[in-house]
Amino acid sequence: MGPDLNVGTLVTVVLSVAVLPLAMLPALGVVVRRYGRLPAWPLLSALGLLGAGSALAAFTVFPLPEPGQLACDGGTVATHAQLVPFASIPPILHELGEAGLLGTLTGFTFLQVALNVLLFVPYGFFLHQVTRWRPLVITGIAAVTSLLIEVTQGTAVFGLYPCPYRTFDVDDLLTNTLGGVVGLAISLAVARRPFANPARVADTAPPGVLRRSLALLVDLLASTTLDVVVTLTLVAALADGATLEAAEARIDHPAIAIGINLTAFAAAVLLPSLLTRTGATPGQLLLAIAPVDVDDASRPRAARLIRRWGVRWVPWAIIPSLLPAIIGADLVSVLARRDHRSLSDLASATTMRTLGGIAQDRAAARPDDAVDETA
Repeated sequence: MGPDLNVGTLVTVVLSVAVLPLAMLPALGVVVRRYGRLPAWPLLSALGLLGAGSALAAFTVFPLPEPGQLACDGGTVATHAQLVPFASIPPILHELGEAGLLGTLTGFTFLQVALNVLLFVPYGFFLHQVTRWRPLVITGIAAVTSLLIEVTQGTAVFGLYPCPYRTFDVDDLLTNTLGGVVGLAISLAVARRPFANPARVADTAPPGVLRRSLALLVDLLASTTLDVVVTLTLVAALADGATLEAAEARIDHPAIAIGINLTAFAAAVLLPSLLTRTGATPGQLLLAIAPVDVDDASRPRAARLIRRWGVRWVPWAIIPSLLPAIIGADLVSVLARRDHRSLSDLASATTMRTLGGIAQDRAAARPDDAVDETA
């Protein structure tokens, strides 16, 4: 990247890889709100959708070409595109006549088409299992996702490279969409099975370890993504024509790294909890849980929310290698205590409740309030 280094080229690849997985995260919230809990199959489907989105995102961008490896001929994006529908069919038919059926099925040309179909089968399957949207909508989303992939590749990751290292191929768009339809067809059959349709329950019981852990995982993903973007942006801003290595050396100081971490973690986790009506972080809000004061089950005051954040996130910002120990200590506390409170709960005099449980408590308190006012 060298002298041409700029904010856009550094951040674009991170955002390109992160956009699909982050877009799949609401699937966890859909499961919780639909069933009032995290049943095995719907949860597996939500995690499968997240995995499928991550795989598609990685396939879109990686492997990146090494510096100097990419030879550009000066052509435009259009000259690097394959815009003829079904152009892959004649080579397969030719290979069928030359190599026979077995040779064709094991040949590169056919396998490339088959893999493009198979790549989208899990995506279409899990997308329908989670959302249960109409087939036309699922097909449309598969087509739009494939188009996003092809545009990303055809524009050289939105200008990250001087020319595309993969081509925009309309046949890939068609075969990817076909794969999504195949996944949808399988999902329609599975959706009739009882295990795929668990009963809904009232979401009023205290949240379990799995649900709280998934909320933390979402916060970790959001914080880490923002941390990487902030770091790369700062590196690019300081580059000023220098090499990437030289720019990185300018911020290679513990105080700067800690400042970046704290800024990213505060913006991704603390600030939303202070601004939301429930005091929940993005991950907690997605999983429909929130902290409450241990004394009166009210929304925690700002000082307690800051303390919750500080106990869990500040040590990690200062010493990133402490993350496993922090999560492990929290998990031990939750499992060992009867009230299932974590270290951050204990330090801030709070506990975790589901949004349904909080609403139930407030509804139960209203008649008493009315009696007090009358008296």
